[in-house]
Amino acid sequence: MMKFKKPNQHGAWAMIIMPVLFGMFASQFNVYQLLFFAAWFMIFFFIDNVLFYVKQRKKNFAYIKGSLLFLTIAIVLLIPVVLYDYRILLFFAAMLPFGAINLYFASKRNERHLLNDFSAITIFSIAGLLSYFIGEGQFDTKMIYIFLISFLYFVGTTFYVKTMIREKKNIKYKYISYSYHLIGLILAFIVHPLIGVAFIPSLMRAVAFYGKQMKPMKIGIVEIANAVFITVFVGIFITQYLN
Repeated sequence: MMKFKKPNQHGAWAMIIMPVLFGMFASQFNVYQLLFFAAWFMIFFFIDNVLFYVKQRKKNFAYIKGSLLFLTIAIVLLIPVVLYDYRILLFFAAMLPFGAINLYFASKRNERHLLNDFSAITIFSIAGLLSYFIGEGQFDTKMIYIFLISFLYFVGTTFYVKTMIREKKNIKYKYISYSYHLIGLILAFIVHPLIGVAFIPSLMRAVAFYGKQMKPMKIGIVEIANAVFITVFVGIFITQYLN
């Protein structure tokens, strides 16, 4: 018998999708990118189920069986991609140390630790680089933009969500979130006005919603809307000015 854990965090869907899209926007389209995109979803489901199993007090091996199904599908999807360019394995190798950190915090049932969040964000940001590399087949300065935009956006989201849920009574996180979003917005405008515009709603919601009682579902819906907004403007910047 197999069991599957359904991802219940809205932010996880954004982290799966956005960096990969950024990588695709910045590169020449390649059908292997679509195979990787599909495989990336399967890899996420595999890892999510493994971490869920690890943090259980009473282990249910059915989740491992379910995770192995996702892993098998991912491998089948990735075989053509690896045959196309075996160097993509370097990106997966780069993810492993951060995956080990996530595994450690899952075993300690402390997945809300900032280091755990940053490690996960790094993995998803590397996926954006992988997506770009499949299309371009080379390492170049565009990868810096792809990685940093993804990483910095999701770090801001992490601080914001903590001020709304887990750390909503911790004044320290309020000022960290405010400062981070303000400095990030200034730097975004320095990079390009389109990037600056993309990050305006992030600062607005960090300030406007702080201290308000909002259900996790509503917070998630707002984050999805913000993620779509950023993806559109970053996509325009990448396709029109970065390429």
